[in-house]
Amino acid sequence: MDNYNLDTGKKYIKDIFAPDCFYNVPEYQRPYVWGEEQITALLEDISKALDSDKKKEYFLGCMIWNTKIKRDDNLEYVCQDILDGQQRFITLYLLQAVIRDLSESESLRKKVSERMRQEKDEFDGIPERNRIEFEIRDDSNFLNEFVIRPEGTLNKCRLSEIIAEKDSSSVKNMANAILSMKKWWNFKLQEFESPQKYINDFYTFLSTKVLALYLATPNNLDDAYNLFTVLNSRGLQLQVSDILRAQNLREVKDHTLRKRLAKKWGDYENSIDLPYKSFDDFLWALVFIKMKYRSDDNQSLTKGFNFMYSRNYLEKGEGTFNYVGKYIDHLDKISNANFHQVSYENFFSNLVFILNTTFGNTYFAPLMHYKECFGEYRIVDFLIKLDNICSASWLTGKRNLQSRIFIMLRRMDDLKSRYSDPKACCDAFLDNEILVYDYQDEKASTQIDLQELFDLLESERWGSFSGSKINKTRYLLLKIDLLSTNLNTKLYYNRNTSSVEHLIPQKINYLDWNITEEEHRTWIHRLGNIVLVDRKKNASLSNNKYPIKKQKYKGSIENRANTNYIFMTYSHWNLNTLKENHERVVKMLKKYYLGNSLETLKQFQK
Repeated sequence: MDNYNLDTGKKYIKDIFAPDCFYNVPEYQRPYVWGEEQITALLEDISKALDSDKKKEYFLGCMIWNTKIKRDDNLEYVCQDILDGQQRFITLYLLQAVIRDLSESESLRKKVSERMRQEKDEFDGIPERNRIEFEIRDDSNFLNEFVIRPEGTLNKCRLSEIIAEKDSSSVKNMANAILSMKKWWNFKLQEFESPQKYINDFYTFLSTKVLALYLATPNNLDDAYNLFTVLNSRGLQLQVSDILRAQNLREVKDHTLRKRLAKKWGDYENSIDLPYKSFDDFLWALVFIKMKYRSDDNQSLTKGFNFMYSRNYLEKGEGTFNYVGKYIDHLDKISNANFHQVSYENFFSNLVFILNTTFGNTYFAPLMHYKECFGEYRIVDFLIKLDNICSASWLTGKRNLQSRIFIMLRRMDDLKSRYSDPKACCDAFLDNEILVYDYQDEKASTQIDLQELFDLLESERWGSFSGSKINKTRYLLLKIDLLSTNLNTKLYYNRNTSSVEHLIPQKINYLDWNITEEEHRTWIHRLGNIVLVDRKKNASLSNNKYPIKKQKYKGSIENRANTNYIFMTYSHWNLNTLKENHERVVKMLKKYYLGNSLETLKQFQK
């Protein structure tokens, strides 16, 4: 930024909304998201500052702008793209409209109207324009009807309907913000004998004593973004995906297409769910699918996309939107098992559900790319093999999974270039050595020792796991449930209401259970002694004896196939039945991992 002059300073609210000041919410910004909690906190802070000392300034925070020169009806004027501070800025804009509609003062109402919208003044070079406009979203229509228009904020019924009906989260949140402000004011004004005087005092204080620091760069988005990432202090931080969207929208010259693509990008962001924590997280998967390796070239998400653009792996503009959209569609279809001709859909969705809630998202990139390369053909077969490789690597604590996945991605593309028949290509991939446990690559360690996993299944203290390791126990218990139930059954699990229960309790009287202290220590946390129960807490079962546990559980049987099997099969629980059950579940898991195929799964059903 050495080649640019950075404009900095402080502005009171009256200066921010002065006649020659105009603002724009650019297409890369996030929707308005403030809720009642943030709005009430801001109003309370300003109110307390006024009550404490109305001569003392109240600091609102820092705003970052990207300064642009615009032209309207042959009038050239300065406009600020809001890069940081959008949430506070829009809140202040809405607040002034609410105050206007509460006030009986004509001069106050006129002042607010001037700050909402500027009338044209050709002699001073000022265009007719709303003080704030939105580049892409449809928020402008909402502002015109409920904010710019006098008494627009009083239309409580219509605002409530918008909250219930509208698709746009930004419009919904602005409608909710207005109602939250009105609610706060209704309570606040009850404190005063002269409510109108307090409204005037509040607005005077807001205008002349509430201030914000601002930093503005000349028209250079990269500089503005760098400044934002260094100095961002409040509000909802931009992600790399926001800037990526802006950079690609600038490549699209057709305004109608730009608007349509910007809306699509918003839809993409809103569709992200497990296993991805954010849209940026999802975009990382797309970088790895394209590049199929990790290096300095993709050390960051920005570097990854810039590298793909520089090597023509990906086309800027509409090409990027289409690429992202294609994999968003794969994500949706896989997450919801939304297939046309796939058998065992419930098994597929159950297994994806287990991985999403316990394992993470590493497995999803090869699964999406499989869908891209081969469609729905034998996708259940691939998921079984992929899950087994991923889980075996994870459960044994190996760190070579990412290398194996990169090789899978390369192998899919390599086989596609060699086969003309898609189904024959897919069959060749599913029979490929890359999907065998002990595959060893020349350049990276990728081998998985299945015996090491089996030893862990036999002797690991799974029931003692806590923290992040508890997910491994949950995964195995859910996998046992999955293999124990009918393939058409929909698996249920909620970590907030499901818990791991020890059948022989952790704290016992050894004589009551006819077990020695050494035997208890050895077997208490083995797979054969732990189950999932659907309780917010398992305190109702906790340290009770087995017959009591069984009786209490009978009244709340859920879709826990393994737990149900144990309580239905065993009338008593002791060391012998524990060992018997342990042998059963470990044998089941070993058979499944060794078979590593849909055919093995079908045998469980027989």
